[in-house]
Amino acid sequence: MVQGRDVLVYLPPSYASDAMRRFPVVYLLAELPIDNLKLQDAADRLAAQPGFSEPIVVLPDVPRSAGDVEQFVAGDLVAYVDGKYRTMTARISRGLGGSSLAGDAALRVGMKRHDVFSSLYLLNASIADTSSLMLDGSAANLRRYYAVAMNVSTTTSTLASNRRLHDAMTRLGIPHYYEEYDGRVEVSERVETRVLPFFSRNLSAPANPTSPAVQ
Repeated sequence: MVQGRDVLVYLPPSYASDAMRRFPVVYLLAELPIDNLKLQDAADRLAAQPGFSEPIVVLPDVPRSAGDVEQFVAGDLVAYVDGKYRTMTARISRGLGGSSLAGDAALRVGMKRHDVFSSLYLLNASIADTSSLMLDGSAANLRRYYAVAMNVSTTTSTLASNRRLHDAMTRLGIPHYYEEYDGRVEVSERVETRVLPFFSRNLSAPANPTSPAVQ
């Protein structure tokens, strides 16, 4: 519980087995039932793969107000997690993701707090028109990200708003990866094959001991 809000924290397998190791952190805002993401199963499977960096994943109950979301996620929540867990506290080791209705909140926080997060991922994000209108004024901030990615189902109602956001980012010269995928694919599959690998690649972290490069 942080500031009266429920927060779920996934700790990778190596957190318990390697007491000296510090971990990158992914803050994932998601209003879908968390069980739908099947995040623990996916992260545990990926942890056994060579080179996967095993991030801590934080899933908070997100405030409704835009201003409250920024302070809660980028301020209160980050401070709490860094104080309680063995995290890597540099910006380059901290990522922000958003799914479904909470994707808009992640975008808003991301547009303002490039000083806190270095990578941003939007999955089927429900982008509000007001957020898209803020993009021009926030383009310089988004260009400071190490990596930005968007992934959207071709059957979701958010497809049109994601395409508009993609077009606007392209127009403004904001480097990003954009992908549309078959709507028959489960969201949990995208978490395992796209979202978690994205953060593993782009967040600075100690080498996974299972990687052939460090054997």
